[in-house]
Amino acid sequence: MSEGKLTLKDYIKAMGPGAIMSAAIIGPGTVTTASQQGALYGFTSLWILLVACVIAYFFQEPAMRISIGCKESVMVGVREHLSPGVAKFLWIVIFVGSIAFHAGNLSGASMALEYFVPGTSNLMWAVVMSLLAFIIVMLNRYKVIENVNQVLILMMVFAFVLTAFTSGPDIGDLVTEGFSFKIPGGNAVLAVSLLATTVTPNLVLGYSAFLRKKYADSQTPARDIKLAKADLGLNMFVTFLITGSIIVCSATVIHPTGKEITSAADMATQLVPLLGRFAGILFSIGLWAAAISSVLYHVSIHNTLFPTAFHVDEDPKAKHNLAVVAAVVLIPVILIAFLGQSPVQLIIAAQALNGIALPMVCVICWILCNKKDLLGTYANNLRQNIVMGCVTVLTTIFALNALISVGKSILAMF
Repeated sequence: MSEGKLTLKDYIKAMGPGAIMSAAIIGPGTVTTASQQGALYGFTSLWILLVACVIAYFFQEPAMRISIGCKESVMVGVREHLSPGVAKFLWIVIFVGSIAFHAGNLSGASMALEYFVPGTSNLMWAVVMSLLAFIIVMLNRYKVIENVNQVLILMMVFAFVLTAFTSGPDIGDLVTEGFSFKIPGGNAVLAVSLLATTVTPNLVLGYSAFLRKKYADSQTPARDIKLAKADLGLNMFVTFLITGSIIVCSATVIHPTGKEITSAADMATQLVPLLGRFAGILFSIGLWAAAISSVLYHVSIHNTLFPTAFHVDEDPKAKHNLAVVAAVVLIPVILIAFLGQSPVQLIIAAQALNGIALPMVCVICWILCNKKDLLGTYANNLRQNIVMGCVTVLTTIFALNALISVGKSILAMF
């Protein structure tokens, strides 16, 4: 195939993996954190969100060169070029995180749906959402997952951006306060928490797996890497647009009242008396889309990551892959059934593991990207090494923040 001039049609056809990653980032946790940031500190968190999305782009960029340029997933690279034990450890971290955050995502989706159908139980909606995600994954068609996530991203753009627009923000304050480059309220820990919800260790591994499916038959890697960069860049901007809209809405409507936001569902309820039921409906639609997209992501990555980490049959219908996917689907539902809510202790454990794994993943990608025997002409140059070094330092700061938060949560239990 010719590597001629790229057209708009080429860029449109290349869209997909970036949308999946954007949908994975914007879950109920991100919606809640953004709502709290806006309610507490107004627009001042917008610049931090922008920095987070830029970091998220460069954190995932190595996956393009490894997955498209070398036709290997990052997990295979870890297993074959570093250590099978490290690959297995990373999968365990992601598995625990998937179960914990999947339960939280199900709770978020349930709260959003309960807004439309009052009196229904979280468990009922958790079962429905899990079955929906399981059916989509079992279709074993990458294009279906890609298209579903693109629709969910459009729903979030429509819901959250329109809600922010109807809230009537002061554009002058939005620009001057939002990009003042000040730490909101001097609270560095809360500021870093917004960064940490945007950059998690499973991003680069999951993104790599989806790139391998999208570009399995790539004959023009340099061209396809360029297209993948455009796709990821656009969707990290969309991530900023959606999450920023939540901050803007909360800053405009909730911040002046002095009220506190405890959850994303609480945000939807608080908007109703201030902006009317229409705003509550829009926000709940966005919350549901954020929750179900994250549910789908956590369910869909394991029939690729597990076999590549343990070097077993990669057929999605192989018994071990079906068992892993079934575990990710069923265990959170069982936890919700017994606890009546998302499992706090498991989420704390997952955050601790993420805190350990995040800088580890950065260093691993950095090492892989400097292996000329693996990447050849796609190996790091000086500029890329400087960028990856900066990302590693910043993600280490996020990791330390996560571990500090876990420590505080454990102390609060006693």
